[in-house]
Amino acid sequence: MYGNKADNLIKLRENGINVPVFSVIGWDEEPDFGFCTEGRLYAVRSSCSSEDSLSSSFAGQFDTYLNVPAADVPLRVGQIRKSLELAHDYSENRDIDLSDAHMNVIVQEMVDSDLSGVLFTSNPKGILNESVITVGRGLGEGVVSDRVDTTSYYYNLTDRIYYYDGREDLLDNEMVESLISVSGQISKILGGYLDIEFGIVGRDIYILQARPITTLKSDDLLILDNSNIVESYPGISLPLTVSFVDLVYSGVFKGVCRRVLKNDGELEKHADVFLNMTGHANGRVYYKISNWYTVLKFLPMNKKIIPVWQEMLGVKNKNYDKNDVVIPWHIRVGTYFNSVYELLRVPVNMRRLNELFIRINDDFYKRYTPDLSPAELKDLFNEIKAELFDVWDVTLLNDMYAFIFTGLLKSRMKKKGMSEKEINGIISGISDIESMKPVRALIKLAYEKDVLTPADYERAKKDYISRYGDRNLEELKLESRTFRSNPELLEERISGYRKDPVRLKETYDSLMKESGNTVHKGFIAKRAALGIANREISRLNRSRIYGMVRLILDSLGRFYVSDGLISSCDDIYYLTVDEVFDLISSPRDVTGIVSERKRQYEIFVRLPAYSRLVFADHEYDKSQASVNSYVRKTSENELMGTPCSGGVVEGEALVIRDVNDTYDVSGKILITKMTDPGWVFLLASAKGVISEKGSLLSHTAIISRELKIPSVVGVSDLMAAVNTGDIIRMDGDSGKIEILQRSSDK
Repeated sequence: MYGNKADNLIKLRENGINVPVFSVIGWDEEPDFGFCTEGRLYAVRSSCSSEDSLSSSFAGQFDTYLNVPAADVPLRVGQIRKSLELAHDYSENRDIDLSDAHMNVIVQEMVDSDLSGVLFTSNPKGILNESVITVGRGLGEGVVSDRVDTTSYYYNLTDRIYYYDGREDLLDNEMVESLISVSGQISKILGGYLDIEFGIVGRDIYILQARPITTLKSDDLLILDNSNIVESYPGISLPLTVSFVDLVYSGVFKGVCRRVLKNDGELEKHADVFLNMTGHANGRVYYKISNWYTVLKFLPMNKKIIPVWQEMLGVKNKNYDKNDVVIPWHIRVGTYFNSVYELLRVPVNMRRLNELFIRINDDFYKRYTPDLSPAELKDLFNEIKAELFDVWDVTLLNDMYAFIFTGLLKSRMKKKGMSEKEINGIISGISDIESMKPVRALIKLAYEKDVLTPADYERAKKDYISRYGDRNLEELKLESRTFRSNPELLEERISGYRKDPVRLKETYDSLMKESGNTVHKGFIAKRAALGIANREISRLNRSRIYGMVRLILDSLGRFYVSDGLISSCDDIYYLTVDEVFDLISSPRDVTGIVSERKRQYEIFVRLPAYSRLVFADHEYDKSQASVNSYVRKTSENELMGTPCSGGVVEGEALVIRDVNDTYDVSGKILITKMTDPGWVFLLASAKGVISEKGSLLSHTAIISRELKIPSVVGVSDLMAAVNTGDIIRMDGDSGKIEILQRSSDK
């Protein structure tokens, strides 16, 4: 009626939003300034009927007058009305028809703001689930015109965490949350992505205007989600790892779809999907989860499979586009037969894959030496890629196999009235799973060290490294150091276990016992157990593949340092896979590239870790002048999660934010965002483990069951609620966590 600005203010006022007193003067109305009170100041703003439509923005074309005395309001109203004539050049250059445009005017009581600013409900640069608050001292005019120093707050709406960029922290956490809350109310009232101007007086928020962000579209969203993949790539991953992950996942998913579709023509139509299964932003690895849903939609009965997949991977946000992928009917029919056939053959194909891996692994260590030439190292890499990457897709089918049968088992057991504890007991009845072998062998080595001669002890360590040297914390990051790359780490781990002889003996006695749960009753239980066991075998073999690649890259790094292409061996990890191998045929100095990326990563390290990023178009990295993260805390004393391993324990909490820091975990209840397979060495000494991320089939869940320590995963707000030193009680049967005593109260 009056244009977006005025109409929106009217809607907000009608819905109880705190808007300063205002009046709208229509373009065809005689101005009546009787509401203007002498001694008060006013803001006089345009509200053109064509301004800020979905297809255009007139920001900056029409004037806004602030601090206008009551006597001068008529003059300013007239000036704004005349400004419509001046906008014709702007509109003609953009093919905008202003023939039916009318200039209405808003006259609003001035708010003498302590702080003023603009809140974008979605980041105008293209992050849809990130709100941006830019705020400065005084009136909004100074903020918009950059005449005062401002601070910007970047708030992730999914995780409810934020950081700020600026010299001064102008908003406390309560005010940030209040602004986000009121912007959410406004979004429900007006819809769409909004640009909201506000003023703050004391603790009161006044909404001055709200209009659409015309630059944002949501036709084809790109969603990055770290569900499950964060176990393998927690925290920051360097460029070489990120590019290698892209390479591996694209091959694996193309292979799966080839098995299901069995049609190269149809496969090629979706090549862009397979090449974009993973994404990265701010140095962190994500699933491009929208593409995962596309791949899952190739499967028959995908509407039943997707919820099971979401639960097993711990996907929190379960919304997705329900429309099917368009496939010719005869190919769609074929997917039913192909999928059933491939699913039935998963156990056989997993056994064959393991046999193939053993052969390739043995062959690699017969051929590899540190003095191979760069060309020979590249050939070795390509052979591994050709032989393994093209068949590794069966591991993804095995994941689905494990997910489906575990989901069916849970559903059947729940219908029989079984508790979570009883269900977990059945699922955990897998004796001698592959992931337990490294920790069993290491605990045995630590416990029996005193009875070995020095020579036998050194031989035992070398044998351990030969078999399990690639398993360690964050082992799937190529830049991570393992027992194989840095043997001194093994001695440190053994020494750590030996610091607590009593705990070491308890762990040794427990791990050396034969498992009593070797019999699985029922077809579904047996299939679930087989899928989980094969999944753990492939995970350990995967770490060994990364170990081979790490050795190749470390050797290339040494060559490039000696040739003056990089400054240190570790610098190779700031390059991509293609860049690393291109240097063999086209050597050049890349120290400048490495330096720039190191500078970027200094920023990435300070940015919060987001579980989900929703981009309007393409993903991009943040580039901030400064980053100051706010660590959110909550006073909640009771939390709930998914119980994974039974038992009730009380003890001191140890919050682990960076596994590369040194911790004494013995007898502690570990509190973490997530775990990766290498955490098995930490869990062996712990009293229990609780994580924010994870699911029934996450590594935390599986290993804790085998170690017989309580575990709870998927606990919302865990890191915000628990501090190191808190005394907590955890119930691995119900998923309940209680904070009995705060460390600050001791």
